[in-house]
Amino acid sequence: MTWAKAWNALAMALGVCAPWLAGIAAGHAFQGSIASFGAYLLTVSFPRLPASGRVKVLLASSLIISLFATVGGSVALGTGAFFVLALMAAIAQGVGELRGGYLRLPIALGALAFFLSVGQVPAGSEMSYGISFLLGTLWGAVFVRFCIPAVKEDTNTARPPLLKEAGERRFMAGIASVSLLGSFAACFSPGSHPCWLTAAGLRVTKPTRPETIYRMKTRGMGTLLGAATGGLLLGLSPLPWLHALLVGFLVLCMLMIGAKRYGIWTFCLTAVALAFDLTPEAGALEMASNRVLMTIAGIGIAMLMLPLLPRATKEARTEAPSPSSASKAK
Repeated sequence: MTWAKAWNALAMALGVCAPWLAGIAAGHAFQGSIASFGAYLLTVSFPRLPASGRVKVLLASSLIISLFATVGGSVALGTGAFFVLALMAAIAQGVGELRGGYLRLPIALGALAFFLSVGQVPAGSEMSYGISFLLGTLWGAVFVRFCIPAVKEDTNTARPPLLKEAGERRFMAGIASVSLLGSFAACFSPGSHPCWLTAAGLRVTKPTRPETIYRMKTRGMGTLLGAATGGLLLGLSPLPWLHALLVGFLVLCMLMIGAKRYGIWTFCLTAVALAFDLTPEAGALEMASNRVLMTIAGIGIAMLMLPLLPRATKEARTEAPSPSSASKAK
């Protein structure tokens, strides 16, 4: 790793935790943590940026992630609207996987933000939540614009019609089923973040069976260790400023390690998600164990859908010109 890359990673990590620290200083720790969460999701969305049109891509990504999060924070778990929107989020993620491009990861992380926001916003605070999230993603976009390298050349390969292949249709049926089954199970799941179950199932579901199995193995191990470590660290001190610094340190580790080591990346990802929970309903260790159990349940639901997934696609999906290892990361 070059010194330039290390400094860029440090700048982005500090940028992620800055809104949270500012919110704590101003007496608005919750709003600050939401803004930092938005900045975090935007920051880890891009291993590379296009040579031209970077601002447009970043603005679109900011709006996508913020919209998903705002809608998730505005819907009640178990309602008809929740199931419809959960299905739409999964379909959007599936289409993004199949179409590729620079918006693939922002859409996937937007779906993640949707599920992690359900049931987490106090009544009457939905607008404030959405604005905080949007400001956070825009803040993160500033750092990404200057710290993430751009590709030297963009390849504008023509994409085939969507859902033309049977394998693509089977994948979309699989990811939709994971969303609906996971959402139904979340309605009966204990803990303060029941939709973590659905999010875990969707995060491991990929367009082919080998990709999905790989994600199950690496994410399962990384999540187990990350939840245990994150819960332990949170249990050592409930101070919000320490949580913010912990997030910054873990984001720095993620950016320094890179997406090639997906198991370690997932370890950091899970610990970060735990650290963003300022006021858990249960103790830190109980919350961590609950998160692990829901992750196992989500992966189990995804495993049930393996027969639907094709063993391989006929042609490689069109991706943005970024390292193949980075495409496995999110």
